[in-house]
Amino acid sequence: MASFRFPSPVSARQAAAPVRLPPGYCNGAGWVPRIGDIFPDLDARTTQGPIRFHDWAEGRWTVLFSQPGAFTPVCSTELAGLAEIAADLDRRGVQVIGLAPDTVADLTAWCVDVSVMFGNPVRFPMISDPDGAIARACGMTHPKESPDLPIRKTLILDPALRVRMVFEYPLRVGRGTDEILRVLDALQERDRLDVAIPGDWQPGDPVLVPVGLSDDEADIRFGAGGWRALRRYLRVLAPAIGDRVGGTVALRQPCTH
Repeated sequence: MASFRFPSPVSARQAAAPVRLPPGYCNGAGWVPRIGDIFPDLDARTTQGPIRFHDWAEGRWTVLFSQPGAFTPVCSTELAGLAEIAADLDRRGVQVIGLAPDTVADLTAWCVDVSVMFGNPVRFPMISDPDGAIARACGMTHPKESPDLPIRKTLILDPALRVRMVFEYPLRVGRGTDEILRVLDALQERDRLDVAIPGDWQPGDPVLVPVGLSDDEADIRFGAGGWRALRRYLRVLAPAIGDRVGGTVALRQPCTH
């Protein structure tokens, strides 16, 4: 049985619950992770031994994902896909942890089988949640999709344990690793340069001056001439800005039509 921990005093009713959330998350019918939330702490059994989540995750970017079950077709391809991008995640300083409603023994055997079948070792831990307590507490179950099984939910947490991105997929549609990597790159670029990231952005593409920054403030932040306005509401950083703040940002020619 997994249990969440938090430092605030709890009532007897809260203390008796199998999964306990911080009081601020308990105002509604159920807590659903939202961008900006601090992810709760939890103790759990995993394929790599017991963990205390905050101790395990704090200080690194983390991808936490849920799956409906071991030894199932879509989940197996997802597990293989995440194993395949292990080196890409490592380069970004990102660790991965999964969750499924299976025993540790079944999850361990499944990870071995997927590793053999697809040729990429599954080195990240999988949380065992057979009673569904963690999945329910963390908004990973959707009754209209399945009354019992978690959906395919992915959370990206930053090193401060804050939820920065939430993906949700139904039971029969597998998630895409390319988009996980793209969003990780976008979030890290946004934090590194304090900029806004345009739609369909890929590493090396232009980035934008964020809303709320005046032109004078943009000059101070990025340097006079470090950005150009395509419209008063659309300001693009010039290539040299990346060099001044620690990276390289390409600038495509704007459409003149």
